Amino acid sequence: MRTAVLAVIYLGFVAAESDFVTRKLCKDVDVTQCTVQSVVVDPCPQGPAFCTMKRDKTYGITLDMTPHFPAETLRLSITSDVDGSGNFSTVIKSPGDACRLLSCPLEAEQRRIFDVDLVMDKRASGKFPVKIKLWNEEDTSQACCVTFNVKVK
Repeated sequence: MRTAVLAVIYLGFVAAESDFVTRKLCKDVDVTQCTVQSVVVDPCPQGPAFCTMKRDKTYGITLDMTPHFPAETLRLSITSDVDGSGNFSTVIKSPGDACRLLSCPLEAEQRRIFDVDLVMDKRASGKFPVKIKLWNEEDTSQACCVTFNVKVK
């Protein structure tokens, strides 16, 4: 009995320190193009509902995904919906070459782990979703896209 109680306490502690975050697939992207297995934010001891982030601090984001499309070159953008309008107009990381961070070409149905750094701007504050999108430069309908919630203080 005592072992069971200690196991439950330990599991509760591990869950409280979890870096995995609750994610949603992007509404403006065809969800059949990509499977996102997990999103990890490091550090994020408040997970999984949201991560509390400090301005000007670097956070590591790891995306575990399986694209269902091939791509010679990939683009990456990170945006946020600070005003709650649903348009993700606040740019955190301008669209750029994702092949510098992830080896290209990308093969369809090959599971990939993708790491990128995220730094919140000094002006950011409040709780809002962040959107990470990777897409085929030659066919923008082919994309992996996910959102997760952060709280910036």
